Amino acid sequence: MSQALAFIGYHNSGKTTLIRKVYRELSRRGYTIAILKSTKHHLRPFEKAGSDTDLYISEGIDRMAVVTPSLITAIRPNSGQGVGALAASLFPEVDLVLCEGFKSADDIKKVEVARSAISTSLIRDNVKGVIAVVSDFEIRGLRRFGFDETGGLCDFIEEALQLSSTKAEDDIQLIVDGKRIPMKRFVRESMKGTICGYVGSLRFTENARNIEIFIKIRK
Repeated sequence: MSQALAFIGYHNSGKTTLIRKVYRELSRRGYTIAILKSTKHHLRPFEKAGSDTDLYISEGIDRMAVVTPSLITAIRPNSGQGVGALAASLFPEVDLVLCEGFKSADDIKKVEVARSAISTSLIRDNVKGVIAVVSDFEIRGLRRFGFDETGGLCDFIEEALQLSSTKAEDDIQLIVDGKRIPMKRFVRESMKGTICGYVGSLRFTENARNIEIFIKIRK
């Protein structure tokens, strides 16, 4: 089941560079990692004037995907769901989603990135969920890493998020109306067994690795 961890900090504090280092190290350790980035700008994907995708957008179409031989790029409305649930729904097959930004998200843990030349104060004092700080100056009251301590930071991330145990556990996740619903082990195993049993009885499912089901309830 995918988890999410946010890296927050002021502009030019080094978030992207640090995330790339963490991505490389955790990938080397065998984890499957995805990236989710937040921006304040109202960007329009595929906005090249006159392109087919731009014409679709100009029609007011707000759900669309472009499929290439190597990538799928999609747009859809922002429903305001929690970042943890969003990460799980976008990347259900990964072990961890590294998020850049999302400082106001209360449903995921965070690492603050701070530089003395930029960070006049720490964001951790005003947001929830900060579990560590990466900085070029000393701080008190929270686990701190230097910018050259990527290995130690990844050790901490593995322990704080219990990645090794989560990775080893074959699991199922339930997202209802944008919220991830916790389930006890008996419920998880029962639901998974039922779904896998039904799917396994269908043609062309012999080598299935992942199963995704979407149910729309019409009243």
